[in-house]
Amino acid sequence: MADFMHDQAAGLRAMFRRYPTQRVAFAGAMDGVGSTSIALATAIEAARSGLRVTLIDEHQGAGSATARLGLTSRIDLLQAINRDVALASVRIASQHGVAVVPAARLAAASKQLNRLQTEALDEALVELTRDTELLVIDCALDDGQLSALARRADRLAVITAASGVSITAAYALIKRHLAGNAPVTGGAARPVHVGVSRARSVADARQAFASLNGVVSEHLGSALHWLGCLPSGYQRPVFATAGDDALKIGRDLAEKLFVTRETEKAGMLSALDEALAGDRSDRGGRADGFPAQVA
Repeated sequence: MADFMHDQAAGLRAMFRRYPTQRVAFAGAMDGVGSTSIALATAIEAARSGLRVTLIDEHQGAGSATARLGLTSRIDLLQAINRDVALASVRIASQHGVAVVPAARLAAASKQLNRLQTEALDEALVELTRDTELLVIDCALDDGQLSALARRADRLAVITAASGVSITAAYALIKRHLAGNAPVTGGAARPVHVGVSRARSVADARQAFASLNGVVSEHLGSALHWLGCLPSGYQRPVFATAGDDALKIGRDLAEKLFVTRETEKAGMLSALDEALAGDRSDRGGRADGFPAQVA
């Protein structure tokens, strides 16, 4: 079994190295919907697969990703942007194999960044992704706005509760994102994934997603991608970084990001894709729920 896991991890790494680092921003439509749990779960599951993962944490306090991983730091990415400390001193290693970069102060100062700081931020991102295959950003919204850092992600994952208020907030966030709140490459909007929490059942979560997807498709001209569901009453176990439901969502997303890219080649289909095909068949577009061309 150990040899199989090692071979699988080696295969994932070999496939993914052919493509640029993926940068995924996770944002909660409202506080407490499980965004940090899913961001952490994705980072942990990717690291378990043998991939090099960096998580940028825009939160602070006991519920932050940094704290859940048992880490502390008085250094923030903002200090590296301001050239007060070396970038290498900001990144801290965790026992889960995920490197963490605290960035709460940078997120709070996002609207006030000047030209030199913005250029330094771009340089820092290049350096942070140099030896990273997945960059996860756990976003802290400021008045519903993504930070300058989060706007540089390749993908946005929005977590919303299955309630009218939360779905409305999710729509507003997605609208800002698609309307130009995030950089666009080659004129194509960057993919948006949606996870639903506080749902009484998977069917209810799917219905909430379908409603949001319908409105976004009609008014914004872009289809959303199903991310997963956290059941009503979800709470991560005490002393755990993320619960089993969040870990499953993170594992599924990691598999899609790392494996489906290779299967875009004609005639190639992995055993993993075959196993997941039934779950993807109702999402539209490609069988894996991704557009035909992945940015």
